[in-house]
Amino acid sequence: MIGAIAVVLSYVFASISFPYWIARAKGVDLRAFGSHKLGGSNLARAVTPLHGVAGGLLDGAKGFAAVVIARGLGLPVETQLLCGLAAIAGQMWPVLHQFDGGRANATAWGFQLAADFIAFFIAWIPVVVAAVLRITVRPRPKRLLPLANLLSYAVFPAVIWEQEGITPTVLAGMGALGLVVLRRLTAGLREDLATGAPAARVIANRALFDRSELQERGLVAI
Repeated sequence: MIGAIAVVLSYVFASISFPYWIARAKGVDLRAFGSHKLGGSNLARAVTPLHGVAGGLLDGAKGFAAVVIARGLGLPVETQLLCGLAAIAGQMWPVLHQFDGGRANATAWGFQLAADFIAFFIAWIPVVVAAVLRITVRPRPKRLLPLANLLSYAVFPAVIWEQEGITPTVLAGMGALGLVVLRRLTAGLREDLATGAPAARVIANRALFDRSELQERGLVAI
């Protein structure tokens, strides 16, 4: 019973969108700005990069805290991991924001850090490389970072599996990857398909680059 309550509370707490409320405090509605996403990157464009970093760190803390608090309560490792996955789901489909939240990049990384910090740092290598290339290369690559983010979620369980075989953490890492892909594919999908664009292109752009057809056409900011 305690485990089930912990999972539910992890989801509910993660449903609080810190970037949304930070933006609201500055008089900005993230739903109507830029990419319309409730995440740190959109917050950085809407307010300042410093606010975006703060929002991203707070989102990351959701996934981290869900696992660490469950661990501190002495709950089984499987329950700890379920709390982390619940936090990711809460960030993506928040009950406090009409079940339409962010992409949970930071929340998923927070979950990884708490679950296995060594695998997390290894998985983050492609993200760091992509970020450096985005800063140093001109013109700036626009698709590299979302692809690197996706790769990091795949690398995390792969690193643990290579060392330990199939473990609860490996399965949870695969679950986090599945949630990320599902959110990318489904958020606003109806609007994209209504444009008449080929479904294969829409799905590929969404899954690999987290980019909607409306963004491809310049109707919504990237």
